[in-house]
Amino acid sequence: MASSIPQFQTLITVEEFRKLVNEHFEKQISEGQLYDARDIERFNTIDLYTLMFIQHGQFGTSFNQEQALHVFNAAMSWRKRRNVYDISTDEFPAEYIDRQVVYFKNNDKYHHRLLHIIISKFNKGRENKDTVKRFLTYNFEQQVREYPGEKIVILFDMSGTGIGNLDYDLVKFLIASMQLLYPGLVAYILLFNMPFLLSAAWKLIRTWLASEAGQFVKYANNKSIGDFIPPDQLPVKMGGTADDDN
Repeated sequence: MASSIPQFQTLITVEEFRKLVNEHFEKQISEGQLYDARDIERFNTIDLYTLMFIQHGQFGTSFNQEQALHVFNAAMSWRKRRNVYDISTDEFPAEYIDRQVVYFKNNDKYHHRLLHIIISKFNKGRENKDTVKRFLTYNFEQQVREYPGEKIVILFDMSGTGIGNLDYDLVKFLIASMQLLYPGLVAYILLFNMPFLLSAAWKLIRTWLASEAGQFVKYANNKSIGDFIPPDQLPVKMGGTADDDN
């Protein structure tokens, strides 16, 4: 049920966490080799962005400093390696926009933006995985830049999906994005109309999630999707009343 959507805690102030990070990683930050200075500047100046790191994965009653520092280092070093700060639409063929395989549209009942991923349009083995991962990164990055601190729902539309559409490598990347690369970004993942044929596959995928992360995966069909998304925010093909066009 939608009432079981995970809640997020703020167990340390922005100022305290920035002080902790800047002291702990003083050498790495000053050398400028491991992290992009522009990412560090954003972390040190945009409070809502810093809060995303503070709230991420904090399920206890006291702040887990070791985990928070680990997530910061993993996310920031990955951003530097992948030159994420400079990502732009110029990197992608027009078809990545036109195919409407990955796109933002509308909101769930808690006003989280919906990132639609249409699994049936993926062709496992024929997609350029690096480009697809980069395009997913572009969408995550645009969200963080335009709406820092606001969480999203990843809506997997699995209608008509077969085993030939499900790429484990891309799923692993999405899980890594949720757990490490984009801390505090994902409110939950919603699997819509998952075929019975893929149930075993998703049981395997759940084993890749951290123990607490299982609560972030939700399932819905045409009857229960309204527990998460209002009809006027759902396309007609999902049983709603919104315009189907992207």
